[in-house]
Amino acid sequence: MPFIPRQVKPPARQAITCRLPEETATLLKRYADFLDSTQEYVVNETLLVAFRRDREFQEWLAASPAVPPQAGQELGRPARQGERPRP
Repeated sequence: MPFIPRQVKPPARQAITCRLPEETATLLKRYADFLDSTQEYVVNETLLVAFRRDREFQEWLAASPAVPPQAGQELGRPARQGERPRP
């Protein structure tokens, strides 16, 4: 048994890029300021709440096997024909 507890490693992160309407981006920044948190945290937590509360999505998840993205393919964006994967 270790003398001190093992360090908790943060989960792996994947960078995504999205464009938001200016008003939504402003509200995101203000909400993050309100929570004294990062915009990344607000987006992550909001998506997790939506995923948990959407019963139809939960049913779809249970019925649909997960398919890992192809190498170099971003989530939410299909690979373009002839596009080379990024290293």
